[in-house]
Amino acid sequence: MTHCESGPEEMRLLGTITMPGVARSAQAARAFVRGIAPPMDIAAMDDIVLCVDELVANAVEHTASGTGGQVTVVVSAREDVLRVTVLDQGGTQEQPCVRTESCSEDGRGLLLVDALSKSWGSHPALKGTAVWAEFHAVTGFPAV
Repeated sequence: MTHCESGPEEMRLLGTITMPGVARSAQAARAFVRGIAPPMDIAAMDDIVLCVDELVANAVEHTASGTGGQVTVVVSAREDVLRVTVLDQGGTQEQPCVRTESCSEDGRGLLLVDALSKSWGSHPALKGTAVWAEFHAVTGFPAV
């Protein structure tokens, strides 16, 4: 884990954790985010950790992270926003997208992220992909 701080107008890094690319890492990621996030409404935190679970599960299931690799979770914040970024180790040519097929048995994770977050997106990062989600859930965040 890593912890550091930056200026008041910028996102402030709260911490990072790198875990094996296995399904049980989603549970560790949820606990990490709960432990490092500023105090906030319980329902808002429940939404955030549900999204973290989905993003980590996607990284493990759909990228090289899940074949002996790693997944990294980065948590940062500013006064009114908490951002969670999940970094995978690549291995797919497709960018993450929301699936809208109503009869699909899987693929609804990003639909949840889209519904519960303020915004989300992805971009290439190192040899993989960074998928981030931002939430309006931060309250009581101290000024730097």
